Amino acid sequence: MRSNQPKVTENGSKPSQYFEGNRKGEVNELKILVKNTINEKDDKKKREVVKKVIAYMTLGIDVSKLFPEMCMASYTNDLVQKKMIYLYLTTYAEQNKDMAFMAISTFQKDCKHNDPKIRGFALRNLCSLSFSGAIEFLMPAIKEALSDIDAYVRKTAIMGCVKVFYMQPEQLNNIEDQLYKMISDNDPLVIINAIHALNEILAQEGGMALSKKMVDYLLGRLKEFNEWGQATILDELSKYSPKDDKEMFNIMNLLEERLKHSCSAIVLGVIKVFMNFTKNKPQIYEQVITRVKLPLITLASISEGNFEIMYTILCHIKYIASKGYNSVFASDYKSFYCRVDEPTYIKLLKLEILSLIACDFNLGDMLNELGEYVTDVDQEISKKSIQALGAIAIRLPDLATAIVKQLSSFVTLQDYITNEVILAFKDVLRKDPKHIKDCLEIIQSDNITDSNSKIALIYILGQYGNQIPLAPYILETYIGAQESVELKHTLLTSCLKVFFVRAPEMHQVLGKLFYAIINNENEDIDLKDRAAYYYRALKSNPNEVKQLWQYNIKVDKFLEETIINKEALLFEFNSLSVIYEKNVNKFIKPIEYFNNLRSKELQDLNQEQSQTQTTQEQTSDVIENPQSQPYGQTNDLLEISDQPQQQQQLSLSVDSFIVNFAIDADHFENMWTNLNDGATFTRMLVRNDIANETSIEQLFKQYRLYNIAAGEEENILKMYFYGSHQCQVFFEFEINKNLSTVILNTRSEIEDQAYLASKYVEDFLRQVHLIE
Repeated sequence: MRSNQPKVTENGSKPSQYFEGNRKGEVNELKILVKNTINEKDDKKKREVVKKVIAYMTLGIDVSKLFPEMCMASYTNDLVQKKMIYLYLTTYAEQNKDMAFMAISTFQKDCKHNDPKIRGFALRNLCSLSFSGAIEFLMPAIKEALSDIDAYVRKTAIMGCVKVFYMQPEQLNNIEDQLYKMISDNDPLVIINAIHALNEILAQEGGMALSKKMVDYLLGRLKEFNEWGQATILDELSKYSPKDDKEMFNIMNLLEERLKHSCSAIVLGVIKVFMNFTKNKPQIYEQVITRVKLPLITLASISEGNFEIMYTILCHIKYIASKGYNSVFASDYKSFYCRVDEPTYIKLLKLEILSLIACDFNLGDMLNELGEYVTDVDQEISKKSIQALGAIAIRLPDLATAIVKQLSSFVTLQDYITNEVILAFKDVLRKDPKHIKDCLEIIQSDNITDSNSKIALIYILGQYGNQIPLAPYILETYIGAQESVELKHTLLTSCLKVFFVRAPEMHQVLGKLFYAIINNENEDIDLKDRAAYYYRALKSNPNEVKQLWQYNIKVDKFLEETIINKEALLFEFNSLSVIYEKNVNKFIKPIEYFNNLRSKELQDLNQEQSQTQTTQEQTSDVIENPQSQPYGQTNDLLEISDQPQQQQQLSLSVDSFIVNFAIDADHFENMWTNLNDGATFTRMLVRNDIANETSIEQLFKQYRLYNIAAGEEENILKMYFYGSHQCQVFFEFEINKNLSTVILNTRSEIEDQAYLASKYVEDFLRQVHLIE
């Protein structure tokens, strides 16, 4: 429980409470306070006043009236005050052109300050202004800062070039040449920023162009950079194509010492360079893999305290092993044994690597180790160990007999172990049916409880029913049981297969199955159609059906193995594709998506500015004409005004949403928990007369958004709504009467739709004048 007693500092005084109570009526007093402290020499007192302004702004209270005073307060050398004042200026500058030009003038003045930190910070905030009119003031400041004597200012100016590129790229006027020159800068951080900026600006052309002269220059200064700077240069170097083998070996010899570095990013960067240089030279490539084995294993072992880095290194080892170089790590198999203090995700990855690097000379010791993991208290580790044994048996068929016998010995252990062993046996028998005799004991076990394991068992009984004595009687036990539709489909198929090899024993069982399926009114329609089709086919010509069912296909290689190997060739080393095991295009959106998103944000920002200006005009009219009806209220508090809002266009309309759409509370809770955070806004509460549960529920219902839960505590009303148009959308709506604020959180199945739905709600809340 939180204590209601106020906290007291060491000297006995209470700390300043900036977020306490409703301060909206004190803006004018605060304006006077800021004006009186402009000439105050005590920086601590001035900080406290500025903190109050920022606190009010954070609560959503409009403190834009203080803009001139805050501009005057920026005449200070105190960096703390500068940061807070700049935050205020950039927040309100884009709402009004006059304010914007005052802010720009303040930033331009500080761009010529004697303190380089203030110059750089002023430039950074000037670059953060995103309205189009700021560009003409921004470019001269950036060009001047690119030649500043201080490295921090130059570094900030380079990032400003990227900002301009995304706003109005035509304003850069071939700035790339100057950025290329800045790669020769004395400061390493400036060089790294220049490289990143060139890659952003020249993304359509493949990024920064590398020449032999530039490569030699960067390699010569490599040790001057910090670890992340070196990683950036190595990533750029991996895109370079040496002109001949001599140049390639010279670069590789220079970088070889970096393989001993303790930073994983540098080691992986060097390996990526080596692999890209030699990818078309198979013999040299194999030598590279052998050479980088020891650094990778060493990194994995020294990263035991940092399991995230350890996981990354192990993923890259698994990637190399899956490309056909598993024998390189075979002699170091003990390095991949699990340790007690390692988290589960590390152990699971190590088990995957062990299944890839197992071979004839290390299999004996590895089987004993994996056998120990099967009895682990962690069920995930136990199941993964059985899967690893099964994968080894499939990959090494000549050594599969020993593995199958070991798996069979687990039949007396826990039920979940027996279930997993059945799943492993299914794939082993598909690859090599000769092991069926070694599996009889576990196949006829009564400990199989999992649905997937039952399906695997029924498949085995159907495929090898002529070699399993109790096959018909085990299959009979599943007839009429409450099982999944998938299991019943497999049961129907397996019973037919066994019928064709053991007809006398299966005749009655098959008839019982047909009756149970066809005469069940609640049965799956596809299953009933299959059963009826088989029944008519057997009745018409059983011999012809038997010939079709006795056609066997031998599995040489599973499809999953082929897909993994082919996709692994497309993975880019030292990238997230190795971690996700997906091609980069499958989880990174193209640059066009982000360009469209930025354009949409600018468009919405201009629209919001127009709405704000309209609201301010309406408020002024009410003040000037107090006898007029406030906020356009009608007799019905929830009746929507027929007056169209100026300069406003809804992206979604009421007709977009489904009428009387319904979901249950469990579905809502599950979706709300699993969906990522979407759009959020906070606005000032204007009307208290409809700020209650019943009125808000009726209001949202008019717009086809339906309430599923609500509650009020300590003057804070919280309600949850849902609706559906192109996808389902979910809302958390909160009215805080203490602070006079309205907060809406929106989540959606489609990421872009959360923003549109949030805008839709904001618009109709404005229509009834619930919010400003």
